[in-house]
Amino acid sequence: MRRMLTLLLILLPAFVWAQEMKLIKGKVLSESDGDVLIGASVYIDKATIGAETGMKGIIENISLGTITDFDGNFSLEVPKQLNTISCSFLGFETQVVDIKGKSFVTIKLGESTSELGEVIVTGYQKIEKRKVTSAVVKVNADNIQQAGVVSVDHMLSGQLAGVTAVTQNGAPGAPAKIRIRGTVSLSGSQDPLWVVDGMPLEGNDVPDFSDKDNIDQLYNSSIAGFNPSDIADITILKDAAATAIYGARAANGVIVVTTKNGKQGSMRVSFSSNTTFTQRPDLSQLNLLNSNQKVDLELGLAARTDYSYRNGNGGVARILDQYNDRQNYLDNGFSGISNNAQADINALRAINTNWEDLLYQTAVNQDQSLSVSGGNEFATYYFSAGYHGEKGTTIGTSLDRINLTSKIRLKLNEKMNFGAAVFLSQRKTKGYLTGSDLFTNPAYYSRTVNPYQKVFNADGSYAYDRETTGALGTPLDFNIIEERRNTSNELTSRNINAIFDFDYKISKGVKYSTQLGIQTEDRRTEQIATKDSYIGRRTKHNSRYTGKNDKGEDVTLYDINEGFIKVWDADFFQYNLKNIIEVNKSINEDHEFDLMLGNEIRANETTTIYSANYAFDRSSNSSVAIDFHNADAAKRFKGFNKSFVKNTFASFFSTLSYSYKHKYTLFGSIRYDGSNLFGVDKKYKYQPLWALSGSWNATEEEFLKNVTWLNSLKFRASYGLQGNVDKSTSTNLIGNKARVEILPGMVEEVLRVDNPQNPYLRWEKTRTYNAGFDVAIFKNAIRASVDFYHRKSTDLINLRALPLENGFNFAPINWAAVTNKGFEIGISTRNIYNKDFEWTTNFNISRNIDKVDNIQVRNDSWFPSGVGRPVNALYVLKTDGLDENGMPVFVKDGKKMNLQEFAGIELKWGFWPTPTLSPKEFRELFTYAGSADPKFSGGIINTFKYKNFDLSIACNFNLGQKVRITPPYNMTEYDRALNTTTDILNAWTPENTNTHLPRLIGASTADGAVSVEHQLYSNNDPINYLKYLDIWIKEMNYLRCTNIRLGYSFPKHILEKVNLSSARLSVEARNPFVISNNYDGYFDPETFGNIYAQPIAKSYSIGINVGF
Repeated sequence: MRRMLTLLLILLPAFVWAQEMKLIKGKVLSESDGDVLIGASVYIDKATIGAETGMKGIIENISLGTITDFDGNFSLEVPKQLNTISCSFLGFETQVVDIKGKSFVTIKLGESTSELGEVIVTGYQKIEKRKVTSAVVKVNADNIQQAGVVSVDHMLSGQLAGVTAVTQNGAPGAPAKIRIRGTVSLSGSQDPLWVVDGMPLEGNDVPDFSDKDNIDQLYNSSIAGFNPSDIADITILKDAAATAIYGARAANGVIVVTTKNGKQGSMRVSFSSNTTFTQRPDLSQLNLLNSNQKVDLELGLAARTDYSYRNGNGGVARILDQYNDRQNYLDNGFSGISNNAQADINALRAINTNWEDLLYQTAVNQDQSLSVSGGNEFATYYFSAGYHGEKGTTIGTSLDRINLTSKIRLKLNEKMNFGAAVFLSQRKTKGYLTGSDLFTNPAYYSRTVNPYQKVFNADGSYAYDRETTGALGTPLDFNIIEERRNTSNELTSRNINAIFDFDYKISKGVKYSTQLGIQTEDRRTEQIATKDSYIGRRTKHNSRYTGKNDKGEDVTLYDINEGFIKVWDADFFQYNLKNIIEVNKSINEDHEFDLMLGNEIRANETTTIYSANYAFDRSSNSSVAIDFHNADAAKRFKGFNKSFVKNTFASFFSTLSYSYKHKYTLFGSIRYDGSNLFGVDKKYKYQPLWALSGSWNATEEEFLKNVTWLNSLKFRASYGLQGNVDKSTSTNLIGNKARVEILPGMVEEVLRVDNPQNPYLRWEKTRTYNAGFDVAIFKNAIRASVDFYHRKSTDLINLRALPLENGFNFAPINWAAVTNKGFEIGISTRNIYNKDFEWTTNFNISRNIDKVDNIQVRNDSWFPSGVGRPVNALYVLKTDGLDENGMPVFVKDGKKMNLQEFAGIELKWGFWPTPTLSPKEFRELFTYAGSADPKFSGGIINTFKYKNFDLSIACNFNLGQKVRITPPYNMTEYDRALNTTTDILNAWTPENTNTHLPRLIGASTADGAVSVEHQLYSNNDPINYLKYLDIWIKEMNYLRCTNIRLGYSFPKHILEKVNLSSARLSVEARNPFVISNNYDGYFDPETFGNIYAQPIAKSYSIGINVGF
């Protein structure tokens, strides 16, 4: 019988060839990107002869079949009566193709939805997805690509469960704040680690943009230097099993970016161009007073003798004083003042300056990318160039970026491979120059400038805003348009990221690899202010001193009479060297072992040089030296400073994985990190970080193999220790030199110690439990991933009280603790799938609950410590409406009372308010109001395809987020010279008692019944009582449509006529609308409460992508 079967197999090809044959030609392409597939198998399925490999898509011997060439073409003779052929390629779904009546077919293979052949890139190794035991999620860059977006961090919003990406500021190039599973550090970095092609990047710690000082600083993250068009896919590592291998950098999660590589085949050229129209912000969203409303408000305040705060300010008050009509107005009202005063005041009503047009703009932006790729079995290449030109919606802001990328991969011989990648970028960011005065920020100024303020006088000269006195208390000429024209703030950065890889196959299943990564950045910030700017005038004013004139009289003199130029030159350099040995062995195909051993050495250093010249003439780009009148004046206007910071790290790491029959996988990793940052004490020199995890592929079990509707089911669990570095803290004694007067006339140099030495400082640690499962049902039509996690962060660096004999009240010590726990759900559905129409949905939602376990505040602090509450907890002073005088009624221990009783104030000498509560007792007055982090966050993406059309709609949402808004006015110190929102019109008055907004009061308001409260809200206010009233806390719930994209791909028969391999037109809307409960008075829910943030841009793009 065996001999007969063998003879039959030998003769079968001859029987087939004896039939009448026909020739079938064709091309095999990837359905997702149109790339040719080299080496794809095309065969007659029923004529397959030979042993099966056990792996779908891999054929050991095909008697009637062929493979595609370098151009994806094939030619195959088949029996004439045959109607179908089969085509397969590793990582793609096998397809049966109808060839009846055809001589040429184009086959498009879709990527496989099974785990076979798919790998997860962790940055250190590639792991087959079936062996993954950790919480990771991967997304193809093409699926999240957005036109007009400068950086990949903005594309992650709402895309992945457990990952929040929030835009805090609409300035060009402003980074997104990304959090992965909450906050695990109180003083250290809270941002994830970015890794590009295996190289960890420095320079991605995002500053807090909630205050003016940070939000006005130009900032470039290192990941923003990469062209999004060069990115192939992104993998998010979330739990300890996935991130522990990165050591003391990964407690905040890791984002692994894989860039595009060349593929075997003929040269492929791809070009894309997008033109984006960015919409001007709508200032009406701020609900500001118009000129009529503002004049009426000023007239109302002018009629009040009890409210005298800055009663000479504002256009109405100045007119009344100009015509000596203030008393006439008090006695007889508006009709009692002179005709000229009436005319001038009414003229203010007629002026409604369009600040929207003056400060903001509609912009046209450009984005172009060109790539060339190809190769053969010995070498592949990928080259690209890109340009991104973006103008901000705030006039004078912009970002220009140029990218050049070069990647090659060489097969030196059967055992050795070498790869090199170089990423070059240059970015120039322009912003506005602001000083310490709030009104120099355009976003703030647009909120507070009077609607009747003119920009130019009748003769064309600048009309100066007389209401901007600033911190000096002395009015200096200020005009926002003049300021923009005579100041500049530019950040130019040049980046080189180079990665060199080499691997050597020592023997079967044993490989050595090494990688050298180099990151450099040359960053230059240049700020210029001329003498014709407010900041220039302010600098001159600050340089004043009293001197003598020729007559010996005291006069005011100035050291600085011109403008200034300030320059910060920063040079950053990092190298990262990894050496890895990998061993992959299998026994009888049932037992698989994967071992990795490696070490890593890295160092980074930053040199920053600051220089300033205070006699700079912009017209000639020249300056002269200033001879300051004394040494102290010269020190106040520092002209030079240099700093140097260097950090080094040495690490050793290993991973071990064991799989049994493709069902069960156990995984472990360990890493030792050492650094000059910590570990002065030998005990803490090296910090071990480790993880253990396992998975069970349940569908490989015999009892589930016949469950046809269940395609895959995997359970995962992990536990491990992650680390974090607080770079803001030092183990060393830190001091600053100063000059103090010891005795009259005797000045000595001293060292003021800011930070005591602490050799025991060490890494911050996070222990993470994770359990989850992945399931696919109904032929993979529905896929879901669910994870539950618990993270305990300990040894967090925070201030702690010290015994007084140490000489310090507090010092940074490893002792604080934070807990995060939550769940993540990701669901993908293929709702409709047929020849012409396809509809898929991706939905994700996550919930993170965090709690501060240990922390301490200074004994003299007025504010709660936060123990037992979220990291970003908001605290308020509890109120219950307003009393009969329009004052907030406070609640304590269930009782209602006024502020004097609530804050424990006694009147010394019968009139002077004196606190009786200790700071500890005062802290207990606060009530927890919620967290500034959302309770739920997530996203939903729907994709539709109809023939050659495709439509994608992406949204993200945040629910249950508490926000503290800035009060629209100050009860006791509202400056009538400044504009505000219409909320002030609803403030309590004797005629308007049905409101929650408190009354504007002076010392004599309500016949002096509120005089004590007037003092408490103004002169004797240790914390700003008004700011912490519970009425300013709002709950924010919103769903933002981040992207709508409609595309059309031209059919093949048209492309062949113009020698194109692909062509696609697209139109796109970015941030077209938001559905929210309420963000009145602000541009966006993301910037709700922040009066300094630039608005998030709404844009519309048209683009074309062509391939040759």
